[in-house]
Amino acid sequence: MKTTLVLSLIFTFTASPAARSAELPMVAAATEPAEATEVNQPDSAAAPMTGSYVGMFGENKITVQINKVVGSTVMGYSVVAGNERAFSGSFSHEGPTIRIEASEPGDHPEDGAFSFVFDPAAQILSGSWTPKNKKLAAKTFQLARRDFKYDPNLGSYPETSTKLLTVADVENVHSEELRLMRNEIYARHGYSFRLKEMREYFDKEDWYMPVSTDVLNTLTKLEWSNEGLIKRYEKYAKENYDSFGR
Repeated sequence: MKTTLVLSLIFTFTASPAARSAELPMVAAATEPAEATEVNQPDSAAAPMTGSYVGMFGENKITVQINKVVGSTVMGYSVVAGNERAFSGSFSHEGPTIRIEASEPGDHPEDGAFSFVFDPAAQILSGSWTPKNKKLAAKTFQLARRDFKYDPNLGSYPETSTKLLTVADVENVHSEELRLMRNEIYARHGYSFRLKEMREYFDKEDWYMPVSTDVLNTLTKLEWSNEGLIKRYEKYAKENYDSFGR
């Protein structure tokens, strides 16, 4: 009897690792790490809608820039009437088009919410904007895709960006024309005007595209020189000009 017990114990402790492991309880295999959520996944079908779109927004020209599209999230900003406002929201596919619902931060009295539809075939961004302030009017729009590019030869007075002006170029020009010449420098760089009269004038120009509320750092040395000269004579002309000239 003792001999049988000893042999049984020896067999138990000298059994092969495979045999011993077969006697152990089964342990579930480690779970594979879950794939990244869709929130962080790029959407190849929606990615092409990133870019800038321009058109009329009520009485003013607007540029909408879509900066980032990831997962179902979209981010961008708009520039209109001297204001630049960020927006963010979500998008969904609707057949061949993409619908975007996005809101501005809400910390500005004129913030609101956009409802866009992007048509990839036509490269058109259309929709509506609803203000949070119910005293303001809602707006509808249809914006065409367009990339901003500075061109010194655009406008009625390209010389203000292409040649160094002299006194002879400005001394007999009416103050209102000088004012347009000076502001056209800023318009070429995509400045979004707060002043209604300047906004109305440049919004009518096909080449004009508002892209920023601060373009001072983009002016060339030549443009700064011309801007200063025009401004001096603009003030002089306003104070001394009459219908018979000077």
